[in-house]
Amino acid sequence: MLKSGEDLVADVKEIKSNEEVIGYYFEDPLIFKVYESEDPTVLNEGDSITRFSSKVNVAFYPWMPFSKDTKIPCSADWVVTIVEPIDKLKEQYQERLNGKRESGQSPIVI
Repeated sequence: MLKSGEDLVADVKEIKSNEEVIGYYFEDPLIFKVYESEDPTVLNEGDSITRFSSKVNVAFYPWMPFSKDTKIPCSADWVVTIVEPIDKLKEQYQERLNGKRESGQSPIVI
């Protein structure tokens, strides 16, 4: 997550100066947005408690769509936090990158 509020998924490498992390390289960064795909389903009704289940989808967008670069540096002070994505998000990210390769984009190593 960046200070700008953008959530990215990417292969991340540290940029160091004298053993201090000063930034990161984001390789093949994609912004992802989560959205509800359909109306929530009622799971339980009774005793004035209603529970819902929602299905969500993820949409991916290029972080810097007009750049030829696939490895983009970012200053460490712009990064709020870095975490390992859940398996499903990682799979969808890799599928998206594989689709780019098949459409004639340059090969991507994750």
